[in-house]
Amino acid sequence: MSRTEKLAALVCTAGLDRLARLSWRGLLIFNYHRIGRPDEFDDPDLFSATVDDLDTQVALLADRFEIVAAGAADLRDPRPSRRIALTVDDGYADELLAAQVFAAHGVVGSFFVTTGFVDHPRHAWWDEIAYLSRGVPTEGLAPSEWLPEGLDPAGRSADDVRRLVNGAYKKRAGARGEEFLDWLAGATGRERPDAGEAGKRWMSWDDVRGLRRAGMEVGGHTVTHPILSTLDADAQRVEVGDSVRRLREELDEDVDTFAYPVGASDSFDDATRTALREAGVRRAYSFCGGLNGRRGTDPFDVRRVGVFGESATVIRATAALPAIFGAPRRYA
Repeated sequence: MSRTEKLAALVCTAGLDRLARLSWRGLLIFNYHRIGRPDEFDDPDLFSATVDDLDTQVALLADRFEIVAAGAADLRDPRPSRRIALTVDDGYADELLAAQVFAAHGVVGSFFVTTGFVDHPRHAWWDEIAYLSRGVPTEGLAPSEWLPEGLDPAGRSADDVRRLVNGAYKKRAGARGEEFLDWLAGATGRERPDAGEAGKRWMSWDDVRGLRRAGMEVGGHTVTHPILSTLDADAQRVEVGDSVRRLREELDEDVDTFAYPVGASDSFDDATRTALREAGVRRAYSFCGGLNGRRGTDPFDVRRVGVFGESATVIRATAALPAIFGAPRRYA
């Protein structure tokens, strides 16, 4: 049991969460990614919950708080309220299960869709990295432009190796993501996964329209899911503007919310904000943890707390004490 789990269990067992949840005001947003369990072509870090776990978590939150739609929620609500919102990133087909759970509880969730994966399904770069990294040889990876100091797997777990390679991609790949993946395939001796087998991994446009028919919110999440701050201004305009445009075309309605890929404080910049304004986006979500208070939340940095397989006890403790449990535990 992790230290977070132990502390959360102590808080909840002692009943402190009931008192603590009266101590904050504002909007707390939980962010989910994949629903279910990973297979060999998946990055396991992206899995937030099983359907049963999600159902338990939503029921728990709905019983204790007002759950609101993230896009429609007033960031400056004058009421002394404690509000929760639920969002889901990327556009994987298994995330439709989250929509079913939300609907069953009468909750409006917000889904941020990577439009390029809907238009042209392929394995996401992080899933390719997870698959290819399993082939890192025992002697490691030699120094390269992608890993200047190389990578020695000795004494490291498979998860650590995968996360190191993933971190290198986020830091250095930029617009050269395909080159990075080709290099990794060559360095590990593994073939890149067949894009033709990725069709069922992602929502279709009919699925995305179905989210809206079910009452869910839908927003942009770029075209190809790059780390926006690693791109030049023109490339950022394409990633932001084209994703929002495609959603507007397919949904035949205005789309003006957006979630930053990865969402760390250094994954978007002033050029990103300019691209958002030019695209007519009024609200964008980061992944920096924390609470959105009533005192001047930045509409282009609305904070969210990530869910990465935590127990209902941790979710309960986080909702009660976001200042303690709401710090980022991991980035997608």
